[in-house]
Amino acid sequence: MISKFYYLRKNLYSMAELVLEQVILLSEALESDDYAQAEKIVERDDLIDDLEKENDNLSQNAILEAVSNRNILGMGDVDNDIVLKKDPLRFALSAIRITRNMERMGDQVVNCADVFRHKTIRNGLFKNEEPMTLILSRVTTLAGMAIESLVEEKERFMGSVNSLEDELNELCDQAFQKYRAVPDMEKQEFADVYRIILALERLGDYAVNVAEELVRLNTGKDIRHLENVKSKSSSYP
Repeated sequence: MISKFYYLRKNLYSMAELVLEQVILLSEALESDDYAQAEKIVERDDLIDDLEKENDNLSQNAILEAVSNRNILGMGDVDNDIVLKKDPLRFALSAIRITRNMERMGDQVVNCADVFRHKTIRNGLFKNEEPMTLILSRVTTLAGMAIESLVEEKERFMGSVNSLEDELNELCDQAFQKYRAVPDMEKQEFADVYRIILALERLGDYAVNVAEELVRLNTGKDIRHLENVKSKSSSYP
């Protein structure tokens, strides 16, 4: 069992580092109008997909072993209210969710690179114009925070992650409004810019999902959609 969890943890970290590298490469490609690097990003997506499949298999095997060994590990009689940060079953279940979200982060990176390599977007858009420069910065920061929290097995960035997500959503809306009103932007260029904006926003969302799962892994608390729950409860008399 130890070896399976060791390899699962190792693969999870490898996948995280690869996804973050893809995000950084995308930011560099967009800012420097590097179409060759965009091609490279698309080609490297298979590496992430392969790690996802491997992590899925490792997680499933780890779950089966964790369930069968919980009593041996002395976890069968522990109060459910106690948070078991070292519980292998909890880790294996979280690993599945984290793997899914990181794979989707990789997909959004590839979506951006795939659109960009068609060369329909004017040069300098992602280097010289706000809010696109800010969007790239926030997305890279969000991905970095999520990956660092994963590797350190902490939820240390959660408050900052939520603030950055709100800022990113606002910046994406500003970008859409701005480029929709540009008179000399052709329909195809605007469509591709909009597709990249949407993909970057979704990339940020998946990074937040990773961070939220880390909070659940470390504290046992599910904080997803917490603001929506609060707003609904406050509306009742």
